[in-house]
Amino acid sequence: MTDNYLQTLNDSQREAVLALDQPLLIFAGAGSGKTRVLTHKIAYILAEGLYPPSAILAMTFTNKAANEMRERIGHLLPHIDIRWMQVGTFHSIAARLLRREISLLGYSGNFTIYDEDDARRLLNNVVDELQLNTKQFPARMLKGVISKYKNTLQKPQDVTESVSTYHDEKIARIYAAYQDALRRNNAVDFDDLLLLPLDLFQNHPERLRIYQDQWRYVLVDEYQDTNRPQFQFVQALAQTHQNICVVGDDDQSIYAWRGADIRNILDFENTFPNAHVVKLEQNYRSTRNILEAAHAVVVNNADRAEKKLWTANDEGDPILVLECFDERHEAQRILRRLQKIRSNKSLSWRDFVMLYRTNAQSRALEDELRRQGIAYRIVGGTKFYERKEVRDILAYLRLLLNPNDEVSLERVLNFPTRGIGKTTLERLREAAHHGGIGMFEQLIQVTALPVGPRQKNALAVFHKEISRFRKMVDSQPPDDLVEELLQSFQIREHYEQLGDIEGQERLANIQELVASVAEYREHNPESGLREFLEEVSLLTDIDNWNASADAVALMTLHSAKGLEFPVVFITGLEEGLMPLRGGFDDRADLDEERRLFYVGVTRAEKQVILSYAVTRRRYGALPQPMMVSSFVRELPEHLVEHKALQVTAKTSGDQKATFDSIAKSRSGEEAVLQQGDKVEHAMFGIGQIVRMEGSGERARVTIKFSGNVSRKFIAKHAKLKKL
Repeated sequence: MTDNYLQTLNDSQREAVLALDQPLLIFAGAGSGKTRVLTHKIAYILAEGLYPPSAILAMTFTNKAANEMRERIGHLLPHIDIRWMQVGTFHSIAARLLRREISLLGYSGNFTIYDEDDARRLLNNVVDELQLNTKQFPARMLKGVISKYKNTLQKPQDVTESVSTYHDEKIARIYAAYQDALRRNNAVDFDDLLLLPLDLFQNHPERLRIYQDQWRYVLVDEYQDTNRPQFQFVQALAQTHQNICVVGDDDQSIYAWRGADIRNILDFENTFPNAHVVKLEQNYRSTRNILEAAHAVVVNNADRAEKKLWTANDEGDPILVLECFDERHEAQRILRRLQKIRSNKSLSWRDFVMLYRTNAQSRALEDELRRQGIAYRIVGGTKFYERKEVRDILAYLRLLLNPNDEVSLERVLNFPTRGIGKTTLERLREAAHHGGIGMFEQLIQVTALPVGPRQKNALAVFHKEISRFRKMVDSQPPDDLVEELLQSFQIREHYEQLGDIEGQERLANIQELVASVAEYREHNPESGLREFLEEVSLLTDIDNWNASADAVALMTLHSAKGLEFPVVFITGLEEGLMPLRGGFDDRADLDEERRLFYVGVTRAEKQVILSYAVTRRRYGALPQPMMVSSFVRELPEHLVEHKALQVTAKTSGDQKATFDSIAKSRSGEEAVLQQGDKVEHAMFGIGQIVRMEGSGERARVTIKFSGNVSRKFIAKHAKLKKL
């Protein structure tokens, strides 16, 4: 590696690249060049001949990040063949490993990967089989609970031994039956992809040693987002050689709700006692004002590594805070501000992003964007591969590879309609399970089913056609196979006969699916249908991100992680919405909400605009009074420019009434307390009213203060200052 190569890095980045032969933790702040460091480190290792490409394992959280990493390394090392280097997401790396090894755990290598929708369908079947009520045990709730069990490494028998209530006992039964059903279907869910390699390593230590010897240098991106299974996977692979490099930022740990454990990064030095720590604190993305504002908020979290981003960039514009009457007025003010900035700074639509805490908040923004004819795109809406017509065809393809996949079988058995109703399906399922065989295998014995001759004939024809296509999987190109399947099962004809716009849209999506299979084959000539389906099943929202499309982006704060934009709007900055839980129920929850705000602010390169509404409709209810987020109040005043409400000729009557109410409250003429208000007490400090009892002079208030301290007061004598 030439000196010129290393000179492109700053001192901290160079230290991180050159640090070898010991565990390495790189704290990489937002915009500090972490991808640059990771790719240069791998390139350095390969160029210096320290390890061959096949000895490198680099794990990320999105295919987009993995592809970018591979492309950058290829650009840095055009004369080195890096095809054997393993770079991918945790789930894709685990899936590849399991394709080779899963037979040791009682599955076959053609297993299906169930996404959330598939898993919920299977859970509904399980609840029915256990003769429980699907309303009392809804699939969405069950999937969330089971996922939490798996993320904390609790197996069905562990849960069964610890239950104490009727409800928990039933969930434990469902969990056990769900795992049995997955195994029967030769299927795994996303959580199993991470758990099964751990079972393999524990029960077959000789296989672990093979992978320890194979992957002699392990790198992990976004380490703060790892959960317990991912931590154990990484630790197992690196425990002998200790050649591990993890990169992350505890200030950007925002996925505790899906099992991420911030202690993994904060306790890295305890896990690997000889670890070397490097902090990347120079930010290349944002202005000084943006970084100062972000730090002023996140520094209020007590449990964090000490660090502070700095930049050589300009001071930049102040943080703009827009006060709005309601969500519609908020959307209008945001659009006016966006168009003003776009005109003054000659920016494109794609230079703007609108971020929000919950997906429901996009509606008012979308309405205003459509009203003004401005192009926009939503990240995290209905994904292409989740559309019904696409999922139906994917179910056919998965059935060709794995005939035990009963979720896919049930999805397509009567699509397009072939006279196989719910009763026939139930009898087929009962006969198969009673006989201890799969439903597809039961179709061979269709004559024994207690159904009519028309249904028997339809089932027999279906079985014959699927069996014919199964023989073609390995010999026919996947895109040709899809085309022939569409023709054989008359799927295009089904939508053409609808004769409406929806049918035409579904046909267009089917054609796009065929094109995507052909494109995959073109870019991956050595891969087949199985690899295509695996890639599709592991796609994330950000993997479909197209930064070149000239449209305003709308997405949740969680979806924005890893992206950057010249101008960032963060909307709905109100207590109870951002932070989502009001901020006083759980310190850990409040800290994560604060980190989420930090992530949103640090997406911006040039300007940040924050907005909040003084009233908002939530969950279809009447407008509720809202209070500006505590995160906005944590911003230093010298960094902020406030744009308060003003009554103009265009202000509606309702908005004027709202304005008058706010003005009275601020002037002290009227300071009526209500549940949810933020108040200040002379002794206990700032708190939130969580309960109101009575009215007038005898009203009693319960206030929860910082540290989860609750106190009751008579409102008249408490001398509370409403904030």
